[in-house]
Amino acid sequence: MVKRTIKFTPIAASVALTLGLTACGSDNDRNIPVTPVESFTAAGDAQFNIEVTGKAVKGSMKNAVVTVMTLDASGQSVPVAFRSAASAEAESFSEEALSQSAADAAVEASKIAANPEVLTDESGRYSIYLDDDFTGPVYITVKTSAEGDDSFLRCDAYVGCGDYDVAPEEDDVNDGDTAIEFGEWYKTDLELSVVKFVPAVEADTSGVSGSAGDANVEASYKANVTFLTSLVAALLLDSGSSVDEDAIAKASLDTVVQVMGQDAALLLSAIIGDLSNGGAVDLSDVDGEEELSDGILAIAQLSSSIQGLPSIGDVMSSIKAGIKSGQFKGNTDAGIAAIATMLQTAITNTANIFVAIATGDETAIEDALKAAFTANNPSATQAQIDAFAANSVGIAKKAKAAKDKAVKNGAATDAGLAAAAVKIKKALEVIGCTGAECTVGDDFYTALAAALTVEVTASQTALTALEMSIETAQSSLADVQAMGGDALTADNAAAFVSAVTLLKNEAATAGLTAKAGSIFVKSQGYVTAAKALVTQSSDYQQVLDSATSLQTDASVAVTDTVAYDIALAALVAEAETAIETFDIALAAAKLVAEDTADVADEKKSVADTAEAASTSALANAENAMVDTAANATEALELAMTAVTAASDFAAAVDALEIAIEQALVAANAYLELEGEGAQAMIDALTAMQTAAVAQGELASEQFVTAYNLQLAAETAVAKLEVLTSVKATSESLSTMTVLTGTGADAVADAADILADVIDELAEMGNNSGTGTSTRNADWDYAYSLDDLTLMLSNATTGEMINAAASYEGDKLVVAWGATLKGENDVSVELVTAATQTQALTDCVDFAAGTIDATQIDSCLVFTFDGAVTADNVDDAEIIMTETANHVEIMDGDSGFTGMLSITADDATDSGSITLEGVSGDVDFKVMTTYLDSDMEEASALDITVNNAMGYTLSITGNESAGYTGDVMAMYNEMMMSFGTAAKTTNGLSITYIDGDVVDYTDVDLIDSSK
Repeated sequence: MVKRTIKFTPIAASVALTLGLTACGSDNDRNIPVTPVESFTAAGDAQFNIEVTGKAVKGSMKNAVVTVMTLDASGQSVPVAFRSAASAEAESFSEEALSQSAADAAVEASKIAANPEVLTDESGRYSIYLDDDFTGPVYITVKTSAEGDDSFLRCDAYVGCGDYDVAPEEDDVNDGDTAIEFGEWYKTDLELSVVKFVPAVEADTSGVSGSAGDANVEASYKANVTFLTSLVAALLLDSGSSVDEDAIAKASLDTVVQVMGQDAALLLSAIIGDLSNGGAVDLSDVDGEEELSDGILAIAQLSSSIQGLPSIGDVMSSIKAGIKSGQFKGNTDAGIAAIATMLQTAITNTANIFVAIATGDETAIEDALKAAFTANNPSATQAQIDAFAANSVGIAKKAKAAKDKAVKNGAATDAGLAAAAVKIKKALEVIGCTGAECTVGDDFYTALAAALTVEVTASQTALTALEMSIETAQSSLADVQAMGGDALTADNAAAFVSAVTLLKNEAATAGLTAKAGSIFVKSQGYVTAAKALVTQSSDYQQVLDSATSLQTDASVAVTDTVAYDIALAALVAEAETAIETFDIALAAAKLVAEDTADVADEKKSVADTAEAASTSALANAENAMVDTAANATEALELAMTAVTAASDFAAAVDALEIAIEQALVAANAYLELEGEGAQAMIDALTAMQTAAVAQGELASEQFVTAYNLQLAAETAVAKLEVLTSVKATSESLSTMTVLTGTGADAVADAADILADVIDELAEMGNNSGTGTSTRNADWDYAYSLDDLTLMLSNATTGEMINAAASYEGDKLVVAWGATLKGENDVSVELVTAATQTQALTDCVDFAAGTIDATQIDSCLVFTFDGAVTADNVDDAEIIMTETANHVEIMDGDSGFTGMLSITADDATDSGSITLEGVSGDVDFKVMTTYLDSDMEEASALDITVNNAMGYTLSITGNESAGYTGDVMAMYNEMMMSFGTAAKTTNGLSITYIDGDVVDYTDVDLIDSSK
C-alpha cells in the first residue's frame, strides 16, 4: 500500500533557518519574508500477482502487440499498471510533488511507466499481471499489423483468407502460391479486444494459469481475446457507463443472441456470462488446452467463417452496428442485412466442411471444400474454381491433420467430435434473430439454467474421475519417492532413475495439471453464468451453489496437481544427481530404454486388442439389416458400438505412438552412450512406429465406415418411424366415407335421381308443375322452366334436392343444394346459400370469374358451343361442365366437410375431380384426372394429406394395364417413396418399404362414372 507522509526537505529547512535568522535584524536590511515551500511525498510498495491470461485467436495472432488499460466510471479507457511476470518481491516507489494528490498521481505514473512491452506467442497466448490491489474492468487489445513488425495472423478459414501481394517462399506452412490458405501465416491489420472484470476476492493460490505452479500468483483469470469478446468490448466502451460483471454478462448474452440466435446461445451456457472464458480455438492448430465442446466449436466455426470473408473489419463494424440497433439479421440498413446474409452462407459452408472433416475421409473433405468455395464465390470464374479445386487436395490433407492433432492432444475424441459437428451444423442452420427472437425471456433463462446444470454435472463427473487419477499418480509418486532418499544405493540407483523416467513419461501423457486447470477455468465460467441467472431470479440459486462447489473442488485439484509436479521435478533432479553420484549413466540408460520399450509393448498390446474389438464391431454393423423397424434399431445400436470402438482404437493408437516416441528418446540416449543393442532397440521401435501409423490409418478408415453405417441406420430408423405414420394415414384414408365406395355411391345415386327426374320432366313438355316421379316413386317434384327452378323431396327418407338456374351468354349456371342418404345411414349434404337468389348470384359471379371457389357454396356451370337461351338450349351442344360444391358427408365415424369440384371437357373427352377438406382430424386433398382414348380410359389420382408429413398417394394407369403408383411422404426435408400402390378389384394394395403388404378394401378411388 502507498504510505503518505508530509515532511520538509533539506532545502526547505535551510530556507526556513535563513529566514529565521534574518528576522532578528533591522528593517534596514531590506530582507523580504519568503513563504516556505511545502513539499509532499508519496511512497509505497506494489506487487503484481493478479494474473490475467488468455489467447488471442482469429486464427492465432502471433507476435501481436498487447495493450492493457482499465475503464473509468464513464467507460473510457485509461492506463493501468501491469507486468509481464508475477512479482517475486515488492517494487518500491517514491515521488515528491507540491500536493499530496499530485504525489500520489506521480507514484501511479511511475508504476505505469514501468509497464513492459507484451507480445503474444505463436499460439496467440499472453499473460499480464496486475497490482494486488487492482479491482475493476481491465481492457486488453491485441493487434497485428500489415507492416512494420513481426506480427502475423494464421488463417483458419477452410476456404482461405484472400491472397498475398507477393507469394511467400514454400515451407512447412506455405505452399508457395499467392493464395492464403488454411493454416498459413499472413500479415494484416487486425485488432481484437476483451473486457475482463477482476473482482475483489480472497487470494486464490491455485496458480491456474499459463505458468501453473507459480507461487507468486495470488489469483488468476482467463481472458481470451476473440471475435465475440471484441464485439462485447465495443458495446461496453460505447455504453458510456461503468463496467461490472453484470454489464459484461448482459453485453455477452445480447451479442451471442444477436449474432448466433437463442438456440446456439444455449450451446454456450458455460461461458454465456463472460465469453472470454473460452472459445480461443484456432481450427488449424488445436493444442488441446480447451475442450472442443459444442459451444466452443460453434464459436470456432463462426470465427473461421468471418475470417474467410472479404473484410474482417467491415464485418465486425456491421455486426456491432446491428447489435446496437437491436437487430443484426434483417436490419433495415441494407448493408448490415447483406453482411448478415453473407455470414449465414459462410457459416453454413464452414459447418458442412467441418462435418466432412469430423466424419469423412479426405475425398469427402475435398468435395465439401469445393461446394463451399462455389457457394461463397458465386461470381467466381471457371479458372478460379479450377484453381481452388486443385488446392483443395492439400487443404483437405491439412484439415484432416488438424483434426487428428486435436484428437491426439485430448481436445476431443473422434466419436465426440463427429456428434458435435452434426449438432452444431443443425444449430447454425439459421443464425441470428429477428423481432421478438432478439429479446430473451423466462423460457430462455429456464433453458439456459438446464443447459448450465448439464455442463456443471458433466464437469463434476470429469473432476471425480480426475481426482481418482490424481490419487493413483500420488500413490505411484510415493512409491518412487520411497526408492530414493536414504533408500538410494548403488544397487538400486539405475532402477530408481528408470522409475522416475517412467513416472515423468506417464505424467506427460496424462496431463493432469492441464486437465485440472481446464476444469477450474470452466468452473469460473459456470459461476459467472450462474450469477447472471440469479440476477434474473433467486430460483436459480442452486445452479450457482453447484457451480461454486465445483470451483472449490477444482481449485483443490489444481493445488494437488501443482504439488505433484513440484514433487516430480524434485525426483527428476534427484535422479540426475544419482546418475552422477553412482556413475551409472550407461546402466541407467540401458534400463530406461528397456523399460520404456516395455511400456511401448504394453501399449501395442492394448492397441491390438482395440483393433480386434473395432474390427469385430464393424463387421457386426456391416452385416446388420435395416429392412424393418426392429432390425434398423438393432443396426443403429451396432453401428454406434462400432463408432465407439473405432474411436477407442484411434485413442489406443495415439497412446501407443506417444509411448514409442518416448521409448525412441530413451533408446537414442542409450545409443549415444554406445550401449550394446541400442541400434536393435531403435530398429524395433521404428518398425513398431511404422506399424502404428498403419494402425492409425486403419482406425481412421474404420471410424469413417462405422460412422457412415450409423448415419445409414439413423436414416433407416427415422424413415421407418415416418413409415408408421404413413401406414396410419393410409388406414385412416381407407376408412373415410368420402373415399369409400359407399360414400361415392351416395353422391352418384343423387346425380342419377336428379338426371332421371330432369329427363322425365323434359318428356312431359310442361313449363312448370308439381307431382311425383314415375321413375322414382319416393320423390316429389316442383319445377318451373320459366324461373329455372327445381325442387325434389323424398318424404320417406327426408332427402331433398333443389336447384335454381340462369342463362349467362354461352353458359347455363345452376346453384343447387341437396340433403341425401346413402347406405348405412350415410348422409350427404350439398350446402347452398340461405336463399336461392343469393346462391344463384354467387354462382353467376363464380362462372364470370369475379369470385373463386372458396367464396361459393354449390354451383354447376354448363358451357355450350354458343350463346344459349330457353329457346335454343335444346339444340346447343355442351362442351364443358364444371361444378364446385360445398359438401358435408357424415357417417358417424369420420365425416367430411370440404369442396368437391368436377370438370368435364367434352371436346377432349377428359375431366378432373378435386375433393378438398377435412375428414375426422385429417385435412386432405384428392385430385383425379381422366382421359377417354379410343381404346379405354386412362386416369391419374393424387391424394395429399395436409400435414407436416406431406403424405401423398399417387396412382396412374388404365383398366387393362392396371392402376399403380407410389405412397410418398416428407423425410429429411425431401419427398421420398414409402411404398408402391396398385388398384385392386375392391380397393387398393400398398407394398411398403419394409416389405409389409396391406390391402385396403371398399376403396373406390378411380371411377369417372361417379
